[in-house]
Amino acid sequence: MRTRFLPSVIVASSVIVAAGCGSGTGAAPAQPSPALAASPIPPVKNPRDVAAMSRRPCELLTAQQATALGFDLPPEESDGLFGTLDCQWRKTTRSRQLVRSVDLSMFTNNPTLEVGYSKDHRGLPFFELTEIAGYPAIVTRTNADIAHCDIDVKTAERQSFTVFYQSQEQALKNNPQQSCEVGKQIAAAVLMNLPPKS
Repeated sequence: MRTRFLPSVIVASSVIVAAGCGSGTGAAPAQPSPALAASPIPPVKNPRDVAAMSRRPCELLTAQQATALGFDLPPEESDGLFGTLDCQWRKTTRSRQLVRSVDLSMFTNNPTLEVGYSKDHRGLPFFELTEIAGYPAIVTRTNADIAHCDIDVKTAERQSFTVFYQSQEQALKNNPQQSCEVGKQIAAAVLMNLPPKS
């Protein structure tokens, strides 16, 4: 039985913000509530359509890209979340021991980055709000000693994909943070293969 990491499903819960209005004269104007502040996730300038690829996840990396990144072919497709499909690329030894793998998941109607940013991430060994090839991304690691990295990339409003990269290689075990650099390269390659959103 194959063991693989499934990126956590992010479900936004309803938040009700009650704003009171003062009715006196001479009072200082009310300061905006932090809850009403603009989202730290910037808008996407050139949207790309994850939904168009939701049934073709293994086309998110071309055979040439996957080979250049050091993965075996062919990749393996599996059921994803919310009616999408996922894809996994692996590199194994001749004895079938896992060397490295990447799982790609897609979200077609979910504010993944906004909800992910709003969660308490103080306990994570690594959390970064960044951009990959001009697209907003959140990069996280849940274990400081293991070479794995989770990257969520927003491609359009309520559309995103997740790259989960992990490595068993000694070089990355000595520098597990390097797994995020490899994961970012994979995410940039995926972005090249997503069609523009009309």
